[in-house]
Amino acid sequence: MDKKKYLALLEEINRHNALYFQQAQPEISDYEYDLLVKKVEKVEKEHPEWIPKDTPTRRVGEMPTKGFAEVKHKYPMLSLSNTYSREEVADFIKRVDKNLEGKEVAYCVELKMDGVAISLCYEEGKLVRGVTRGDGKKGDDITANIKTIQRIPHTLNEKVSLEVRGEVFIPKDDFIKMNQEREESGDPPWANPRNAAAGSLKLLDSNEVSKRKLDIVVYHAIGSHHALQSEIHSYLKRLGLPVGKDRHFQVCKTVDEIFSFADRVEKERGELPFEIDGIVIKVDELRYHDLLGATAKSPRWAAAYKFAPEQAETIIEAIHVQVGRTGVLTPVADLKPVPLAGSTISRATLHNEEEVARKDIREGDTVIIEKGGDVIPKVVQVLTSKRAPTSKGWTMPDVCPVCGSKVIRKEGEVAVRCPNKESCGGQNLRRISFFASKNAMDIDHLGPEIVKKLVEYGFVSAPSDLYRLTEEDLMQLEGFKEKSIQNLLQSIEASKKTTLARFIFALGIPYVGEGTAQLLADSAGSIETLSQMSEEELCLIDGVGEKVAASIASFLGNEVHQKEIETLLELGVKPTAQMKKIEGHPFAGKSFVLTGSLEGFSRSEAGTLIKERGGKVSGSVSKKTDYVLVGADPGSKYDKAKDLGISILDEASFQKML
Repeated sequence: MDKKKYLALLEEINRHNALYFQQAQPEISDYEYDLLVKKVEKVEKEHPEWIPKDTPTRRVGEMPTKGFAEVKHKYPMLSLSNTYSREEVADFIKRVDKNLEGKEVAYCVELKMDGVAISLCYEEGKLVRGVTRGDGKKGDDITANIKTIQRIPHTLNEKVSLEVRGEVFIPKDDFIKMNQEREESGDPPWANPRNAAAGSLKLLDSNEVSKRKLDIVVYHAIGSHHALQSEIHSYLKRLGLPVGKDRHFQVCKTVDEIFSFADRVEKERGELPFEIDGIVIKVDELRYHDLLGATAKSPRWAAAYKFAPEQAETIIEAIHVQVGRTGVLTPVADLKPVPLAGSTISRATLHNEEEVARKDIREGDTVIIEKGGDVIPKVVQVLTSKRAPTSKGWTMPDVCPVCGSKVIRKEGEVAVRCPNKESCGGQNLRRISFFASKNAMDIDHLGPEIVKKLVEYGFVSAPSDLYRLTEEDLMQLEGFKEKSIQNLLQSIEASKKTTLARFIFALGIPYVGEGTAQLLADSAGSIETLSQMSEEELCLIDGVGEKVAASIASFLGNEVHQKEIETLLELGVKPTAQMKKIEGHPFAGKSFVLTGSLEGFSRSEAGTLIKERGGKVSGSVSKKTDYVLVGADPGSKYDKAKDLGISILDEASFQKML
């Protein structure tokens, strides 16, 4: 993505923010909005120099409302990062475990109310202020409106001073009635109860607000001096504040326990008097919250798991097989087009033959599809009651549908593969398309259909051939005119100047995604250095495990791949590491391990400073470790470093060495 498109995407997100926060009339779903933000976050990781100060990825999003005084939050009101799958929740748990270095962690899980976040401030038991989330740092003083909500006590049962966080909402039944009244009076109906609640809180006439049937549930207290999040629920209840039911809170220790709670809540979702859109997962021990910290937008000690988006019913018109860039055969369903989550869906991945067999998916079946965490929807259910009596089961072909090679099935693997790596047109096509894709080399005007034509005409058989294309070659392609030719050639030329991380990702090394590619780029600094690194050296990179290291070493050690990389460089591709390098520093060539909580900067920032000075950062202590940087509350790495006699640096010593 170029900068112009990136800035246009920011404008689109800002427009949706205005529709959501100021006008309470959203045009897209939360899920679609989250996808837009994730797209921006990817670009910003690759091009930090493009990021404006007001990027929506680093602010909560709500602007101040005219007519209300602004109030600075004593403690930031951040928004939660969203997860949509079990895998993403498991990744969140892994990140917490990694950052807390093996400490025993429990999680308090609770309902994710689909309402409006607000802060209530009590002094000596008296309600003195109600404030919206705003931009997370400051919000609107809506105290007069808040006091119209009947369930909010103006005086607590105890004379305490604290800040309470909660969610204002409109019950489902009241919302239905309110929308009926709006339609009868000629006003446009609210999109959902949340937007109705948001619009109500921003009315300047508190008498009008009192007619809106607003309700509230509170879930957190700052200044309560409790040790656990799970203790706060009963404490708030004791103070006389409205809280959720006891069955809507649970302490969990594993992903299985979290999803057992989530599954139960999702089944009961329709019976609740208010809207929820998932659950919130919080580290239960409050002292760990400060240790884990937060990004500019979200706390690292909590995440939301959002329930599946809407589903749709459609018909599988055909099942065809795609051949991926690594040779894996994937069955894909061609669907009767159906609207779903704001777009028209005409195909869905069926993953693999085992999945097709397990669900007994057949051509002609009526199915339920769902657009969850994946961009391409999936089939979640076959409506066998609507199946034709002549229906036949589907099986994976025994030969590659592209090159005709006999497919292979490795023991212990679900995947079916085409073994013809060198000359299978399907694999080659996917490899070249992947190389040119947005997140890789980002060659504009070179979509899969154009790549297919270039391969079929014999102009391109490897990614490096793209940089040999001439105007004369492209003139031979059907439908290609002068403007299209110039646009494509200019895009190919522009792609030569790229980041090292993008280049590594574009190579298509198995198990190396964008995040790992960035880690490799930061650590190696050049593709030449990376190509010479051993498996052992690769394993020292924090975030690279043995499986990934073996894959990288195998791929870059292959003569065919080595020759292709050399050719790309000879043809003018110049991948450069974005990280600045400080030459001749004492950290050069030294291996560091970080443990504990640092005061002056995050561990990520400390790692960047080390790498800028030529050092390496590893996730584990070994005899080859030169220094262990120790912060507050260090873990087992500190003990191991002492046992091995490795140099220990405290933060002051580290800063002095910098």
